[in-house]
Amino acid sequence: MEKTKIVQLSKRIESNDGKEVYTEISLREPCLIEVEQFYEAQAKNTSSSLPAMRLLIALVSGVPETVLKKMAITDFNVCREFMTGFLVYIPSGDGSS
Repeated sequence: MEKTKIVQLSKRIESNDGKEVYTEISLREPCLIEVEQFYEAQAKNTSSSLPAMRLLIALVSGVPETVLKKMAITDFNVCREFMTGFLVYIPSGDGSS
């Protein structure tokens, strides 16, 4: 299982003041507290899991949520697929991963 991934954005995103510009997002395996925050956010918004996943992506990438809101949905889906791999991961019974 990949522990890190760099997602090349199809459309660059930038902060509201234009000082920060992102053409890629670096993702990594989340730590336990980040996953706990994801599940807490998901429990608060039962109509959609998008805000919770956006929070998790922000936590592991360092890109502010306000900037991630501008991301193309196809790029978001690539990030979501990578992060979901950690959320559903079940280690094999023989100790190997």
